[in-house]
Amino acid sequence: MREILTRTGENKALMRIFNVSEPTVINALKFRTNSELARRIRATAVERGGVEAVCATHQNIARV
Repeated sequence: MREILTRTGENKALMRIFNVSEPTVINALKFRTNSELARRIRATAVERGGVEAVCATHQNIARV
């Protein structure tokens, strides 16, 4: 699972920058959407200090 983690209040700043709703920002940052707008939101979030986090689950780990 991938996600862009941002500081408190950053989602609201992204909402203002892109003139979109909170669910639009959240879905973009959680990689639930992959539209041009979602990619721009993610890029801006990273430029403004956001960090991409990857969480591995037991389903993603290959067994040998």
